[in-house]
Amino acid sequence: MTESTEHSTSAGGPARSAPDAPAWQAGRSAAGGRVGVQGDGVIHEIRWSDALPWWLLFRAAGAAFSPAVVMLAALGALSTWAGWSVADRIGLADGRLVATAADLVSTSSVLGGDRGDTLLATAGPVRLATDIVRNPLEGWDVGVAAVWAWLPEPAADLVRLLSVPLSPSATFAQMLGTSVRLAWFVAVWSIFGTAIARQVALRLAGEEAPGLTGGLWFGSKKWLSAFNSAAFVLLGLSVLCIPGAGLGLLMRSDIGLAVAGAIWPLVLIGGIVLAILAIGVVAGWPLMVGGVGVERGDSFQAISTAFSYLYQRPLHYIFYLLVALAVSLPALAAAHLFATATSNLTLWAASLGMGHDRTTEVLSGLQGLASGNSVPWGIKALGFWIRGLEAVLGSFGWGYFWAISTAAYLLLRRDVDGTELDEVVIDELPGDSE
Repeated sequence: MTESTEHSTSAGGPARSAPDAPAWQAGRSAAGGRVGVQGDGVIHEIRWSDALPWWLLFRAAGAAFSPAVVMLAALGALSTWAGWSVADRIGLADGRLVATAADLVSTSSVLGGDRGDTLLATAGPVRLATDIVRNPLEGWDVGVAAVWAWLPEPAADLVRLLSVPLSPSATFAQMLGTSVRLAWFVAVWSIFGTAIARQVALRLAGEEAPGLTGGLWFGSKKWLSAFNSAAFVLLGLSVLCIPGAGLGLLMRSDIGLAVAGAIWPLVLIGGIVLAILAIGVVAGWPLMVGGVGVERGDSFQAISTAFSYLYQRPLHYIFYLLVALAVSLPALAAAHLFATATSNLTLWAASLGMGHDRTTEVLSGLQGLASGNSVPWGIKALGFWIRGLEAVLGSFGWGYFWAISTAAYLLLRRDVDGTELDEVVIDELPGDSE
C-alpha cells in the first residue's frame, strides 16, 4: 500500500447474527448471504447478490445514467474526437480495415465484390474458420468485419481501431498513424475512464460518489497508473517481437523463407506468448482501469490482477460480456429515446407560441440545415444546440462501457479472490486517524 491514508470498506459491514437467534436466521450461504432455511427445509430468505452476482451489471448500467458519468463520458468522447481530428489534419494515416456499416452492407473495402455485400448475412463461425484456414489475412479481416457488425458502436470503434496494428497486412504508415491514435485514446480514457470507474465503484458499494469535479480530480491523479498498465504490456509485446522481426529479415530471401518454414512450429510457440499478451492488453485493459478505480493501486497491481482474472476465469468474463451486450441494447435505446424526447418536447413547447405555420417553417429549416442548405442564423443556433445534446447523450455508450468494465472487475475479483462486491478502497475518513 503506497498511500497510508486508505482503507477498504464494505458497505454495511459484515453481517452478524445474534447469539440467541434461531438457527434458521443464523444460516449463511458459502458466499456470505443468508440462506434462511427452517427445520422443514423451506427457504424463507435469499440474498440475491449472492445467488445472482452478475445482477451487478444491471446496477452498473443504471449508474451509467448518472449526470456525472454522462458528463465525464461526454468530455472523454470530445477529447478523443479532438485528438483524432488533429491527427487527420496533420495527415497521419488511418487505414482502419473496417470503415462504416455502409462498407459492410454494400461494397466492403475489406472484402470487395459480392462477398462484402453478403457478409452480414453469411459470416458465422464455420465461415470464418474456413476463411482463416484458406487465407489467414483475409480471414482476419472477415473476422474483424463480422465482430464490428455485431457490436454496439462504442465497442465497434475499439475493434475498428485495433484492427490495423494487429493486422500483418498493414503498412508502416498505417501502423504509425493508428498507434498515435491509440496512444491518444488510452491517455484520454486513462483520465476519464478511471474517473468513471471510481464513480461507479463507490455507487455500487453504497458510498457517496465524488461527483464531476471529484471524479476529474481522481482521474487526473491516477491516470498515469491506468496509462502505464497498457503501455508496459505493449512495451513487452514490442520487445518480444524483435526476434520475429529478425526472422522476417531472413525471410526476404528464398533460402531464408525455406529456413523459416522448417522452424515455423518453434516460431508459433513464441507466437503463443504474443497472443497471450495481445489478448490480455486488449481484453484486460478495461479491467486494469477498473482496478485502478476500485483499488487505487499502481500499474503493476492493475496488470497482475487483470491478467489473473482474465485467464483464470475466461468463461466468466465471456458470460459477463454477453450479459453486458444484452443489457446495452435497452440501455442505449433508452439514452436515444431520452435525447429524442428532450428535443421533440422542447420544440413542441415552443410550437405552442410559434403557431403551426412558423413551426413548420422552423422544422423545414432544421431539415435543410442537415442537407447543407442556407438557413437563418437562428435555425443554425437551434441545430447547434440540438446536435450538442445528441452528442452528450450519444456519448452515453462510453460511460456505459466503463461502468460495465468496473462491474466486471468486481465480479471477477469475487470469483478469483472471494472479495465482497461492495469492498472498495477509499480515503480515510476524518477522525479515523491513528
